Amino acid sequence: MTTEQKRNMLVLDTAYTYDFLTKRKLTRIVTCKDVDGYFDHVWTVHAVASLFYSASSGLRFGRPVVRKLSDGHTHIEGKIGRFEKLRWFPFLNFLFAQIDLICLLLNIIKKNHIAILRAEDFLFNGILGLIITRFKRLHFVIGVWASAEKIRKNTNKTLSPRLKYMWLEKMIEGFILRRADLVFCGTEFYRSFALNHGVLRENTVVSRFGASIEASHFLAPSQRESGYSELAKLGVTDENVIMLISRLEKLKRVDHLIKVLSCLKGKDLKVKAMFVGDGSMREELIALSKELGVADQVVFCGNRDQDWLLRVIPCAAVILSPSTGRALTEAALGAVPIVAYDTDWQNEIIEHGITGELIPDLNYSAMAESVEKILKNDSYAGMIGSNVRERALTMMEPQNINARVIKAYEKFFTLIDTKSLK
Repeated sequence: MTTEQKRNMLVLDTAYTYDFLTKRKLTRIVTCKDVDGYFDHVWTVHAVASLFYSASSGLRFGRPVVRKLSDGHTHIEGKIGRFEKLRWFPFLNFLFAQIDLICLLLNIIKKNHIAILRAEDFLFNGILGLIITRFKRLHFVIGVWASAEKIRKNTNKTLSPRLKYMWLEKMIEGFILRRADLVFCGTEFYRSFALNHGVLRENTVVSRFGASIEASHFLAPSQRESGYSELAKLGVTDENVIMLISRLEKLKRVDHLIKVLSCLKGKDLKVKAMFVGDGSMREELIALSKELGVADQVVFCGNRDQDWLLRVIPCAAVILSPSTGRALTEAALGAVPIVAYDTDWQNEIIEHGITGELIPDLNYSAMAESVEKILKNDSYAGMIGSNVRERALTMMEPQNINARVIKAYEKFFTLIDTKSLK
């Protein structure tokens, strides 16, 4: 591209609020979008961030909030209502707020000569992104970080609570995906989802989780500060820890940790099950642990930041992965033996008997047998733990991932240069 021009990008991402990113030390998820400085500046927008404030809070209404996240990154949070006085007319108020946000974004695009808009899902952000790209004739990029089809199958519900019909949701996501100039897919499994919606293979790039993970997770466990003191604070001392890192939501099958624990009763294995994360199922999980007689062996850690995870992950004897993404990558980099269901993308990193134990989906009794096998065989545990780390280091290597991403972006800026020279 010409020397006078700068590479700038607008990203629409409603996964994490500013407070969540900063408190949990997860800003890398956002800052990685500059692809190690390939983009001069990136504006990341959470269009409905104030939804996470309490209903009585006046912070839910007003103008968008613009914050500096780092030298090359600006974070913008939209509101779910423009005026507090219109709180009793939520749809109209939401419409005013989104129009206000779109006007702000159009001004940012014009002022900063933004050429690319990236939407991190194919429903809400995808629709908003398509509207803006058609206004400003930008290159349209979509990130696919889950298989909507798989989620619908597991939950028998639409992804969007406002869409009642699955056929309508599928039609919308296909319409949006096919209009993207480029689709980044977190895994091969997610690429197959995009391809099934009519996206051309040459318009897809597999961009794995590694580039968005905090660099400290790539440190060998021996180079990390020990996390045993953190376990002691939770009342875990000499027990074998079976850990699950996940949002505590039904679609993540987190109740299977308790079912596995129940299957291990009477095995004289001295174990504790540790939930790292929080969510709507917490009370249900507590009730289930009492019902199955294992409540004294269950520890709820709540949400933890990246520093805590870095220290504590290598202390686990086994990590369960009923259905996880980034957490599975972090566990693998921690060289911990992993037992995972053969679902979603998990067989791309877990190879049965080589890099972990891969169990038929939903078979928690087989999962319990694998946990027992690992706990009773230290050499096998060490072998699969070491192997999964080596595979993760290769598969998730950030520089290789970024090189593929830059190559995909380059064709857009080549087109921009060609047009500017005419």
